[in-house]
Amino acid sequence: MAGHKKKLHLAAFINSGAASQAWRHPDISAHERLDVNYYIEYAQRAEKAKIDLLFLADGASFVVRDVAKHYSSVSSFEPATLFSAVAARTENIGLVYTASVSDNEPTHVARQLASLDHISHGRAGWNIVTTPGPGSVNLGVPKDEVNDSVAKYRRARAFCDVVKALWDSFEDDALLRDRESGIYVDLEKIHSPQIENEFYTANQPLHIERPPQGHPMLAQGGTSPDGMSFGGSTADLIYCANYSIEEGQKTYRTLKGHAVAAGRKPQHLLVFTGVAVVWGPTQEEAERKLRGISSLWPIEVAVDNLNIDFGDLDLDDPFPDINTLTGPIKSRGRAAAIAVFARSNNLTIRQMAERASVGLGHRPLVGTTQHIVDDMQAWLEAEATDGFAVIQPALVNGLRDFTEHVVPELVRRGLFRREYEGRTLRDNLGIARPNNIYTDRRRTGSTE
Repeated sequence: MAGHKKKLHLAAFINSGAASQAWRHPDISAHERLDVNYYIEYAQRAEKAKIDLLFLADGASFVVRDVAKHYSSVSSFEPATLFSAVAARTENIGLVYTASVSDNEPTHVARQLASLDHISHGRAGWNIVTTPGPGSVNLGVPKDEVNDSVAKYRRARAFCDVVKALWDSFEDDALLRDRESGIYVDLEKIHSPQIENEFYTANQPLHIERPPQGHPMLAQGGTSPDGMSFGGSTADLIYCANYSIEEGQKTYRTLKGHAVAAGRKPQHLLVFTGVAVVWGPTQEEAERKLRGISSLWPIEVAVDNLNIDFGDLDLDDPFPDINTLTGPIKSRGRAAAIAVFARSNNLTIRQMAERASVGLGHRPLVGTTQHIVDDMQAWLEAEATDGFAVIQPALVNGLRDFTEHVVPELVRRGLFRREYEGRTLRDNLGIARPNNIYTDRRRTGSTE
């Protein structure tokens, strides 16, 4: 095992979902959503275990509806601000947060991420989502785009084009800072993007120099056909939900194929599979821990967390084929994975909701050190994933179990690093730093 060549990558969700009921657990502080010290402790513990990155899910929406009375996420930090505080207390771990192209303006996202990349010395990342929230109205996102996958990803591509052009508006050596001459910047190496597409206009440079990583790392989570096409051509890292190795292999091959079709090397797109890990010294104790967290979820919250509109179906009906449903589905890729698992195991809607609630709809991985590591190794060796996005239903208590028991065994088997490979997030993920488009043009003699 020590000679195993390919190693896992690991991401740690710093919260276990907007609908999480972990705040009800007697061993967990109900105030952690607005306790910056919680996030710092979580980040430092994950960094000590050499985990690649922290992932912070976020959304601009807060829709006041009856089920929201159970959510601790009604009050939460703005992610760029939070991760700036975490960056100051960590050195190596990546900091990736969500910002929707439907709720933001490209210049603001570009500057926030560039700033975090500088503050963290090259550890920032952006999880690109298309989900519209309340800001989409003010930004002129048409209502009929909400459920139009093609239109949403067309907007996402246009948005990313602007953001990357803005990150490149300063060449890497544009700032001279020459005290003797008094010249701070070479203005010939600052460029105004000339972008005017169907969604956005950009004609001024970004108000901050190029990020240390060139471009902060790009993540994406859509595994619908349109989402995988977009992610395969654009992202560095894809989060996905799969419940079996066979389904994981299909997703893995599809995503890598989209990367190749876009002229990229398949190894430069990493696939991370979500798992909700609950560890115990015995299988029975691990299952007891899972039941303890799951029991805190009111059934209406657990069902709502699936993000599938079941219409008039009874909760004790067999789980349906999602293609027969007429109501909205937030993520068709994740919903399809949930449905395949539920239907293949003859689960009802209620049973599937209870099982999937603690993991953001991702697969629970419950058991001893050997069971968990055997599972992860099997997925890696079957080319069903490049790594795991680890969700902790018990928050920092679960992370403590994972880093103290599971990670050391991954290291012992040669499946995970002993030390970080480099200084930046791209270094540690093995993803190349992008060249500046204007520097490339200068070298080749092409005109802008």
